Amino acid sequence: MAATEVSAHSKPLPGRPATVGWTARQRRIEAWLVRAEDRPLPWLLALALLLAVQISPLWYASPDGAAYLSIARSIAHGVPMTRFGSAELSYPAGYPLLISPAFLVAPRPFVLLSIVQWAMGVLFALGVYCWMRRTLGVGALWLTALVMANATVWTLNRSTLSEPAFLTLMIWTINALDAVLVPRRAGARQSVLQARLRLAAAAIGLIALASIREVGVFAAAGFVLAMLARAARGEASSHSAGAALMAGAAAVLIAFVVIRPERIAAAGPALAGNLSGYLDAASAVGGGLGQRMLLRVTELGQLLVPGMAKAGRGTQIDVATAIFGLVFIAVAVGWWRLLRRRGDVFVYAAPVYFGFLLVWPYAAATRYVVPLLPLLAASLWTHVETHRQWRLTAVAALAAGHLIVALGYWGLIDLPRARVCARQWPTVERLATAIAGSPGEVTAAAVMPCVRLMLAFELDRPVRAAEQSPGSGDWLVAGSGAAAMDGYRASAQVGDYTLLRRLSAP
Repeated sequence: MAATEVSAHSKPLPGRPATVGWTARQRRIEAWLVRAEDRPLPWLLALALLLAVQISPLWYASPDGAAYLSIARSIAHGVPMTRFGSAELSYPAGYPLLISPAFLVAPRPFVLLSIVQWAMGVLFALGVYCWMRRTLGVGALWLTALVMANATVWTLNRSTLSEPAFLTLMIWTINALDAVLVPRRAGARQSVLQARLRLAAAAIGLIALASIREVGVFAAAGFVLAMLARAARGEASSHSAGAALMAGAAAVLIAFVVIRPERIAAAGPALAGNLSGYLDAASAVGGGLGQRMLLRVTELGQLLVPGMAKAGRGTQIDVATAIFGLVFIAVAVGWWRLLRRRGDVFVYAAPVYFGFLLVWPYAAATRYVVPLLPLLAASLWTHVETHRQWRLTAVAALAAGHLIVALGYWGLIDLPRARVCARQWPTVERLATAIAGSPGEVTAAAVMPCVRLMLAFELDRPVRAAEQSPGSGDWLVAGSGAAAMDGYRASAQVGDYTLLRRLSAP
């Protein structure tokens, strides 16, 4: 949409006085936001610089993040891929493969990985802006800011998790698939080479997306549905749509080759609420389809409503889940409007992905629903876009609310906690040196979770919490508050921790 068209939307609606319920200051704010839409580059750069404040040598440790690092390090060392010494990876190899070169630079390349995650965040923002601009036109800049200010996006961006890479590949793959579907206008000259390049980009994107997270195949499903819908309207692209379908089939094939078999097996029984006997049942969500519907609606609300990331249990209806239910209804109505107006790949893929989440018997806070965030923001936009006097102000205010929450959680909670953990590296190194030469299982009692994960990273072997498997480890790292353990003898005192060894250990 041209700049003149964008600016025209700032005019009051015909027959409605501009001053009714609207102060001069508020009108100036809206006009300023409209002018920013006309010059998006400085503001996109500002978003990139704002995201860069998280670049640091700190490791925001998590179980999944530690596992990814272990796999990546094995790839960098040129040995068979392992996760903490086990050939059973339990994770797709795409993201570890992407970050593995960092371990050729340093044994703990957290600064470099932080830069890589930041770069992924910047590319994601650019992809979201391109998608918003093509799909909605007006509001693309501030809707992109709304997405990038989200606390979940910030949290994932500073962690060694696959989501930043997945989100980036997802949005650019969707953009490429949309380009494949663009019908050739009468008289337009589009070379065969251009069409093939678009197909190649879409195919590579789908395959790479599935290699990072298997669920990336939802983009292929959205493409098929969008292509069929456009064909029914006589708008299908004339450039080898069958080849793009083959690329989608390849992505599906790859996904089912690398997907975790125990989770495929668990998905069926999960519908009936019976997961007993399955390998990862402990991390699964109990209950039937209705229970998971409540969980996913809660997760969507936690993602979209600033400051409510911890509100609602997802297991019972309360005030928070009632609010989230209203948000879900608003999103569903907005999605329907987008479908009727412009059914692109993302719009068609969203119900496929959400349906998958209703079957998938696992929860991970808002990590599973964050791929839908750009579409959720666009769906909310359909409720305010006709209010030309305050629509951008509403979106910018919501983005500001999310940014305050994201900065507050990072600056007041996550960053101080990461600094406390970082001061434990010398102690962790000494513990690892004392254990490394001896075999056996390692457990930890009354130890900070990050220290346990740091020790697992240093040893490249699992370090389990003693509370989950009491008395099972050959080595025990005990904090000052740990209860006495029979059958162990003290081996060393390392900082605040006592290293004990089982009496019968080899």
